[in-house]
Amino acid sequence: MLTYSKLRELQRAEMQNAELSRLEDGFYTELKAFLGAREGEARTTQNLLVMKECENVKRIARAVINKRMEKIVLVSIRGRDEVPGLTGEERDFLSRLRGVVSEREAAMLGMVEERACTQEMDNIKRIKFVKDISPYKGLNEKIYGPYKSGDEAELPGEEAQWLLKEKMAELLQ
Repeated sequence: MLTYSKLRELQRAEMQNAELSRLEDGFYTELKAFLGAREGEARTTQNLLVMKECENVKRIARAVINKRMEKIVLVSIRGRDEVPGLTGEERDFLSRLRGVVSEREAAMLGMVEERACTQEMDNIKRIKFVKDISPYKGLNEKIYGPYKSGDEAELPGEEAQWLLKEKMAELLQ
């Protein structure tokens, strides 16, 4: 049976740990009943203290739900397969999210791959350096350099283009 102290304990655990806390399958049904009982008591007693407690319980419940949803979204993006402690509702939510994430990821990566294919990034330019260049990471994540003035090298077109534009190198034929 869910109590205020158990709900508060769950909130602390969710906020302090990166992993999801383990919940039983009937948790959300139990939470709904608990919230309903608090609301009913607040309406019937009209006691200010009971009404404040009811609002506090709702705030804690929202915090727990939001934090768990945040963690589930991160799990879906990272593609983890094993996720212990999920309720049935959360497993369904994760399954739907994974479908959306996979669909969007495929579409977005498809755009990137299409652009890379149409931009002729593989053309090689032979250049001669006119200034000393420290090692740097290129657009393709490879490290280029160091180069001394007078060195010659063959580089991908985009790397050569910016070196030429910045007058750090000359194009060789």
